[in-house]
Amino acid sequence: MIWMLKLPGIGSPDQKALFQRLALVLLMSATSINCPVAQAQDQADFDREDIDVSYIYAAIMGSGTYKIKTRRITMLRFPFSFTQQQLTEEQPGMKWYVPVVVGYDGVEVGDRRARLFEDELVTLTVLPGFEYQWALNDTWAIKPFGQLGVTRDFTLDETVLMSVLGVRLRGTWHRGDRTEVRWGAAMRLAAEHQLDSDVHNEFSLWETGVDFRRNIGMRFMEREVNAGIYYRLQYFLPSWNVAEKPIREQEVDGLHEIGLSIGLKKPRKIFGFSFSRVRVGYKRGDGFEGWTFGTEFPI
Repeated sequence: MIWMLKLPGIGSPDQKALFQRLALVLLMSATSINCPVAQAQDQADFDREDIDVSYIYAAIMGSGTYKIKTRRITMLRFPFSFTQQQLTEEQPGMKWYVPVVVGYDGVEVGDRRARLFEDELVTLTVLPGFEYQWALNDTWAIKPFGQLGVTRDFTLDETVLMSVLGVRLRGTWHRGDRTEVRWGAAMRLAAEHQLDSDVHNEFSLWETGVDFRRNIGMRFMEREVNAGIYYRLQYFLPSWNVAEKPIREQEVDGLHEIGLSIGLKKPRKIFGFSFSRVRVGYKRGDGFEGWTFGTEFPI
């Protein structure tokens, strides 16, 4: 015990007692700073109702797995759609879609990356919408679109209303019979409102990118096969607040994505569904990284 030690330089019993008390206080303080039990207690003080997280990623991110600072998000997006009218140079196109997104969201806190919840945040999103397609000429097409839907968080019992409104512009150039180049730009206004916690998030998302494809001299299902590489830049105004205290502040400003694709030069229907292409890409930004996969050029 500390009061049994002989303390050199300390004369009177009162001086010894004072020094012993100070040493005991310092020892207890140092122990509490590094004690795992104390850290666990601090983490237990977090209340689920105090966690402000954003769910709008279900509307703006494709299928994939993403690391956003203290969050690990995995999403599977089912892009159900119906083309009411095919786009041609003579007539505009109309497309309806009902994407269904299943998400698994892991939230971590503390220097040791301890899990805040025992289970992932399991979410289901249904976001129906439309897209009007208008061909300006044989190269350029403009596509305004809108979506309105709902997300349900089954872990936190949270219901979220979502809306997206935007427009895309795409140009397509053919270089002979073997090479295609696409350039795209888009602007989206996205908003969410969490009904139970009364949290509201909104921002604009600006995108641009280029897609290069070239035939590889193979055929599949009686179609020519081409391979490609693409790049996309996404920029948020203002910054997207992914999460706020008591978790560390998480904001995303811009994302870079580069990927590869392979597919058919002309789409082919399989069991009534149109198939043309698969792609995989890598996203990276400030505090953000992950892998994404999908079908066509994402702009």
